[in-house]
Amino acid sequence: MDWLGFYGIDITGISVAGKRVNIPESTAGRIIDSGTATTRLPPAAYSALWSAFREGITKYPQERNMSILDTCYDFRNYTIIDVPTVSFFFNGGVEASLDATGIVYIFDASEVCLVFASNKDETDVTIFGNVQQRTVEVVYDGAGERVGFAPKGCI
Repeated sequence: MDWLGFYGIDITGISVAGKRVNIPESTAGRIIDSGTATTRLPPAAYSALWSAFREGITKYPQERNMSILDTCYDFRNYTIIDVPTVSFFFNGGVEASLDATGIVYIFDASEVCLVFASNKDETDVTIFGNVQQRTVEVVYDGAGERVGFAPKGCI
């Protein structure tokens, strides 16, 4: 469980718009970190998430990238926005369903970006970051060496 002072987690799957995306089993460590903003995924897992997300949001015009956020959109001309849902699955059948604020970051209406990032290579550590933790309650059981998630955390 403890990986260099971090809590280790086992991500078993990711879904976008209710459909599981094909993510390879990573050889890198996987941790949860409230000090890292965006979730960092191995390139193959990020690519699968990115592709599925883009398929579900094609009607909106793309905008320039913002730093490590490489998928941004311009929502200025829309009053209703449909952002594909994203869920992470962990060992033990645990699911963390993210709301829109854990999926996209809104700089302003003209710059709304997918708030996940790719690691440089497959062996970099996968990090479940704090943006994705904001609207789920994260429960740490140090004695039991477990991490749990519940809906409706901090908003």
